[in-house]
Amino acid sequence: MVSLKESIDKKYGEKETESDDFGFIVFVSCSPEAKKGMLPPMITLNDYNIESFGDFSDLSSKIRNIRELDLTDNLMSDWSEVAEILLSFKSLTFLNLSNNLLNETFHNNSNQIKEKLDNAILPMNKLVLNGNNVNWTTVVYLVRKMPKLDELHLSANNLGDPGNATLEHNNLRQLYLSCNPINDFCSVSMNLISNCSSLEFISLAECPVVQLPKVDDLQNVPKCLHSLNISTTKINSWTEVEKLRKFPGLNDLRIQGCPFLDEYTAHEKRMMLIARLPNVKVLNGGDRITITEREDAERSFIRHFLDTPESIRPSRFDELVAVHGLLAPLVNIDLSPDMNIKVSIYHKDECREESISVMQSVKQFKQLLQGYFNVAPANMRLWYYDQEMTKIAGPEEMKFANKELYTYNVIDGDYFVVDEKAQLRVLTGSPGANSMVFGSLSPGNSHSSRKSSFGTSPTSPCSNSSNPRIRRKSSDSSAPPNPRTRRKSSGRTSPTPLGRKASSPSVKTPVARNLFGNSNVRNPVDQHYGEFFHSKVFPDGNNE
Repeated sequence: MVSLKESIDKKYGEKETESDDFGFIVFVSCSPEAKKGMLPPMITLNDYNIESFGDFSDLSSKIRNIRELDLTDNLMSDWSEVAEILLSFKSLTFLNLSNNLLNETFHNNSNQIKEKLDNAILPMNKLVLNGNNVNWTTVVYLVRKMPKLDELHLSANNLGDPGNATLEHNNLRQLYLSCNPINDFCSVSMNLISNCSSLEFISLAECPVVQLPKVDDLQNVPKCLHSLNISTTKINSWTEVEKLRKFPGLNDLRIQGCPFLDEYTAHEKRMMLIARLPNVKVLNGGDRITITEREDAERSFIRHFLDTPESIRPSRFDELVAVHGLLAPLVNIDLSPDMNIKVSIYHKDECREESISVMQSVKQFKQLLQGYFNVAPANMRLWYYDQEMTKIAGPEEMKFANKELYTYNVIDGDYFVVDEKAQLRVLTGSPGANSMVFGSLSPGNSHSSRKSSFGTSPTSPCSNSSNPRIRRKSSDSSAPPNPRTRRKSSGRTSPTPLGRKASSPSVKTPVARNLFGNSNVRNPVDQHYGEFFHSKVFPDGNNE
């Protein structure tokens, strides 16, 4: 059998080392208690399998300063052992005996316990007995011996209605009765609440309470009772909730998980509770209810019951109408943006009016347009025409593939212009030539450029096909043929004979390239591109 004394020695006692083979790091406390050889003021011995008190004769001087003792999850089952703890720890103000085996009745007539506790005045402030199986008789007896008791925790103890047990205490402020099979709140009110003049908070969460008492039927309801927890109870009507308006000091309420609240949204629950309980200032542990929030809740409450027959309207409806008047219902305005927009799409002489989604990207939109006009996205240029901004800044090219259409602020009536990128043509010369010219040639230099690029045709009269020593390259085609002149790979020319002028080296004529055909045609990518479509969509009167 493990005792409390053994557990304290094991955890807080001085340990003697049997050998000097190992090194230890010793933390020396500088507290006054440690300097005097006393135990710390707070002792925690959770899950040590403690069953008895033990012999503290040699530790009586060391435990007199202990103020808090936590013995959660142990095996204590005898109330006489608990009495030893209460009497031996003279300074004890907090005792936690949660989840022990204290399920026997504390016999008030037991001589052993009576001799120990009858004349004792215990300095206890907080007593925690959660998770045991204590009864009301034991609770009443212990509370009487603790005149300074401030908090009493009795949750999950299988406690039923108090019945004839009356709990009287002038200093008790907080009482926790959660998770007990208590059905009658009226019995709790008459036998517990009414006899505790300083009670400020009581919790009946997860108790099968169905009805709440009427304050008019109760006597001596403490005005200091300002906080109540009735969450996850079986209260099933607003009539029971409105009884809480009569509690004189109630301003902090916790009520969640009740059946009658399931049909409302979270916002509606809060609105209905605030409107029905004008005395509640804090709801479900949230922020303090502001004046604006309360007014909004009360006005919403009036509108909520406008279409309800007068015979079944709550009484609170008339009270709020007297304050705010009979309000008209609010207009339901949908401010969400349109996802599908009707636009016009132009390609050459074709025009289509389509409804498109603005939640797609430019890349996806181009793929859609490919199905309309058979233009590959890679060969497509897309222009967006805003009805107003186009008149000032012109169209906007949609270059970014991952940009969403809604970022362009597209609205009904806007239009798009689809254009194809310029096609590049490959021009080849004679079979022996290695040069390639891309694009169409400039109209003004068509003949000269072609002549300078490819030289004289082999079938031309000027060509000398009979001389096998002449080799022509595409880069030297502009120079006149000279059978006596040879060019070396080093790039140097042979000396000029006397009496002859030196021939100038051939200079390659630059080839003018025009990717858009005839130079007289308007370039489709300049700032005036789309002017035809703009004038076609917008009348001349609006296009200034």
